[in-house]
Amino acid sequence: MPLTPWLSHYKTDFELARRRRGESIQFDDLRCEAFDRFLLLGFPTANDESWRSIDVTPLAETYFTMAARPADGERDATVGDLSVRDACVELVFANGYLMAARSRTSALPNGAVAAPLASLLASHADELGAFFARVARVDHLPLVALNTALFEDGAAILVPPRTAIDAPIHVRFISTGEADATPAMSQPRVLVVLGEESRATVVESYTGPDGVDYFTNAVTEVVLGNGASLDHYTVQDESTAAYLTAATHVIAGTNANYRSNAIALGGAFVRNERIVTLRGERATCTLNGFYVADGNRLVNTHAVIDHAGPGCVSRERHTSILAGRAQGVFSRSIAGAESQKTRTRLVVRALLSPNARLETPHTVAIEPLPDDDSAKRARVIGGFIRASLNRLRVPSLRTSVEQLFERQLGRLR
Repeated sequence: MPLTPWLSHYKTDFELARRRRGESIQFDDLRCEAFDRFLLLGFPTANDESWRSIDVTPLAETYFTMAARPADGERDATVGDLSVRDACVELVFANGYLMAARSRTSALPNGAVAAPLASLLASHADELGAFFARVARVDHLPLVALNTALFEDGAAILVPPRTAIDAPIHVRFISTGEADATPAMSQPRVLVVLGEESRATVVESYTGPDGVDYFTNAVTEVVLGNGASLDHYTVQDESTAAYLTAATHVIAGTNANYRSNAIALGGAFVRNERIVTLRGERATCTLNGFYVADGNRLVNTHAVIDHAGPGCVSRERHTSILAGRAQGVFSRSIAGAESQKTRTRLVVRALLSPNARLETPHTVAIEPLPDDDSAKRARVIGGFIRASLNRLRVPSLRTSVEQLFERQLGRLR
């Protein structure tokens, strides 16, 4: 692909970051390989099957610059907080950098680890090398390649076999929008590895000051051993002027259970992608999504589920509230469901105002969003919200999300 002015801009940032980091030869080679793939592939286009109907021009042709490292705690108070009070560990990152003074840790059972990813990649390269960038591969996914090349830090959660972590682990990513030359971009990264018959709950939250233009490109890799179980929550309350792309890649072993709840409230351009491989026999996954948009905002949801093992089960439930002239795009791809004699189920519900639209090839239960009676409008929206929040199993998280929705309702009414 020709090196456009926008791609040249990313190349300059990559070379500056590479010289600053001074990483090991092995990891530097991985980053260089990832960035070469990004330059070769370029940004996705509407010609890509999974990006149909999506105009990525505003994202692809904006000169985003790597976000600045903030002083620990700087501007943090100006960003809406999403509290998970009963979390046993909370790792806080601002613009992709660890904020040690804002983070809190505690001893986890049986030698389990929840720690900054960059330090573990340096100290346990061989152990993490079996997983990192092996689940979310850079070969044909340009935004995964960009994240792998440019991420500063993130979270690594490693749970040994037959270990249960009852309290949630909270990974909090804040974007301040600050950079040497705005708009800024950051590349959050999370790696979760659960050994055989282990159990954990992980919450990822993404926030930023409203009205600020920036780009967050997040990648999460999840590996579940045989019989492992993960409750995974992602809550996004970014600036309504921001661009957010989030890709979660999962590999599940025999009898493993992956449950995902993705909630998107902010962003001018939002892409939420979950790619799950049910590799072992009788592995299961549940993908729930709840998305709210108004104005001219776009929310794009894409799911890929590979029933690679026999007897697997997948369930999906997606709910959208689209007001104003907002646009929603939902697509999914299922592989192996017939040949492996597995089961799959999909439910899509949408609450739409007259000028909003939802594009999807799948059957959708659509209800109109009343635009004349504010009391009736509030009741209808409240019913949609309550039905979705019932699926949140972490009480403190549910309380925080309810508070976020209260703020959202002011715009939707």
